[in-house]
Amino acid sequence: MSWYYPKGWTDREDGIDQVLIHYTCTPPGQWPDWSWGHDARVLQDLGGYPRQRLKVLRMPREVWDMEHGWSTPEYRFHYYFEVYQRGSRWTTDLFTEEIVYRDLEYIDNDGWVTNICIYWSVGDWTAPVYSPMEEPRIPADSEFLAKNYYTYDDKDRFHHEKYHMLYALDLPHRFQSRMWGPRDSTLVQQYHVGRMYPPQEKSETWLGPDGPSAPGGGNCWVHHL
Repeated sequence: MSWYYPKGWTDREDGIDQVLIHYTCTPPGQWPDWSWGHDARVLQDLGGYPRQRLKVLRMPREVWDMEHGWSTPEYRFHYYFEVYQRGSRWTTDLFTEEIVYRDLEYIDNDGWVTNICIYWSVGDWTAPVYSPMEEPRIPADSEFLAKNYYTYDDKDRFHHEKYHMLYALDLPHRFQSRMWGPRDSTLVQQYHVGRMYPPQEKSETWLGPDGPSAPGGGNCWVHHL
């Protein structure tokens, strides 16, 4: 699974035809070896004056640290821009950002919730992410883990089984998940909560600090990383 990070560019001069972002990730304290390969994406031309460009990048939730032999959820994001202008090509300096995370817990005291995600985005609501939240007492090898929900074909079966698994647990239910972003950035966040079983009680909404809400908008928590 991944999260989304919008990266923008503003044309400071005329005559720019295209801008690409080249990027890669490394464990904390390490620098990239660009000869090993990296990703590159063309930024979308949004127009305006000065001209704005944007690309939403799909970011990993962890990277492999070969030095230590484990995965790390905090890492470094390295990137530079390649600019095509008036028949020539030039590149910017290399930028590096520290990617960090924030864990959240949602406490359901009465057992109403059967499905819940963190609904969040870096900076503003340009590129929102749904991060499924799980009750840690659900077995780690269960096919009904929240992270499997979106790819699970038989949603009715999933709703039925997950409801009964949660019903068997003592209250309160504590759902947990994680958000990521560059250090010193802000995240906007709501909860997407649902009761998907029994069918006659099916209901879902987005929650902010002021209660139920439409997705996005100003009814949200703001986190500073």
